[in-house]
Amino acid sequence: MVEKSSSVGHKLLSGSMLQVSSLIASALASLFIMPFVVHHLGDRLYAYWAVAGAIIGYYGMLDLGLSSAISQYISIAIGRKDHVECRAIFNTALRIQSLFGGMAILATVAIALATPLFCHNPADARLFWRVILVLGITAGIGFPVRVYVGVLEAELRFDVQSWLAILGVALRTGLTVFAILGGGGLVALAWMTLLATLPVTALQVWYARRIAPWARIERVGIETQRAKRFFSYSVYTFLTYLADIVRFQVDPLVISGLIGLEAVTHYRIAGVFAQYYLIMIASVGMLRPVFSRLHGADDRSGLEKAFFFGTKISLWASIFICAALIGWGKPFIARWMGVSYEDAYLPLVALSLAVFLDVCQKPSIDLLYATFKHRFYTYMNWAEGALNLVFSLALARPLGILGVALGTLIGAFLVRVVVQPWWVCKVSGIDYGQYMRFLSGNLFRCGFLTAGAIAISAWGLRPSYPRLAGSGACAALLYLAASWFVVFSAREREYLLAAIRHRRGNPIEPATVGAAL
Repeated sequence: MVEKSSSVGHKLLSGSMLQVSSLIASALASLFIMPFVVHHLGDRLYAYWAVAGAIIGYYGMLDLGLSSAISQYISIAIGRKDHVECRAIFNTALRIQSLFGGMAILATVAIALATPLFCHNPADARLFWRVILVLGITAGIGFPVRVYVGVLEAELRFDVQSWLAILGVALRTGLTVFAILGGGGLVALAWMTLLATLPVTALQVWYARRIAPWARIERVGIETQRAKRFFSYSVYTFLTYLADIVRFQVDPLVISGLIGLEAVTHYRIAGVFAQYYLIMIASVGMLRPVFSRLHGADDRSGLEKAFFFGTKISLWASIFICAALIGWGKPFIARWMGVSYEDAYLPLVALSLAVFLDVCQKPSIDLLYATFKHRFYTYMNWAEGALNLVFSLALARPLGILGVALGTLIGAFLVRVVVQPWWVCKVSGIDYGQYMRFLSGNLFRCGFLTAGAIAISAWGLRPSYPRLAGSGACAALLYLAASWFVVFSAREREYLLAAIRHRRGNPIEPATVGAAL
């Protein structure tokens, strides 16, 4: 059975490893680029860039959650081995997303024309509308490409996505340096973003068509009934996305309004680390199409086994990253950005803990989405978003950027610790006591090993890149070696080794992951 499951396991493991590599590459690029850009442009211009990026980030609302529905329904169809349905889903989704892309470009033009209304300095207005226009066109192009990304996810080709992400990071970094050294400003940075996006977009389309022969454009209109099914699923994803904006993207607006524009840059330093920690969700998020396939194959036992194993992996990885951010964060910020930016450290601690509470239970959210019970997650996200906003507004003036970060942490604790485990177990039919014992047992083991690894490596907690890198690598190796035997069972180690050794496997079967565990 392990031999049969090694094909899926290898794809998930290699995809996860490559996603981690992609995240590391992206993080290293950001660590290099951010001080480079800030010191060349200054805090004020960089804050404009951050605000423009936040506005473009709201364009994700136009998707209405359709991207998640595409991957979900294609994964279900693959689990049932129905490629005719896959093709129909693909074509309907492509036409809808193309309409959304056109709407995004029209919205960009409207925002550019309205810039003088909220940007009273003529020079600032002229700069801002040009940046918004280029970034908005870039975002609009990306909408139809999301369908091809959904195809790659449903086919479990996270390795392709990761390689293309690394390529995108390399292109953006190189073009950004070229623009800044050439004397360019924010408009040049926006153009570099567009130029770096185009080749990655083209390759995503090419790979999806190559990997999935059924992903072909046909001369058919939008199928109304299928579109209704998409939106009946995606409406809750859309509402969740709105809640995520309140949870994670409204902070810069609160800070600029109540504290000052320059403080946005200091908070952004903490936010960069928390953002990449949160993106770790993508590494574990690859379980969602696996859960969807198991659900489509009506394999309840395999689904629960895969869920508990995914939860262990998520908790194992997330607790070490959280502790590393807290342990190495302050000396790294001092060496990276300078001592004057050390006020970003305490917000980093609060945001890291908030993200940990989210990431460590990410497979439970994937389970809700895969089994069409994700509306409950929407309710939880809105509750957390409301709490975050209320506490951030209340604490911003007395505590500054730390108060805004604490608002995020308080909301995360009340929802992720008190409500989420009980609610997920209730709607998914999982025994609450068993789940909590599983979480607390693994939390204790992973936390104990993490504390020991960091304590042994504390000699490197100095504002020096060699010391930080050396001690970080030492702690990671100690944690990996100890947790291999303490955290994972013999059967789990057998499955992981089979996935690592596998090179050429059988076609993917829906039940293979859960069957091996």
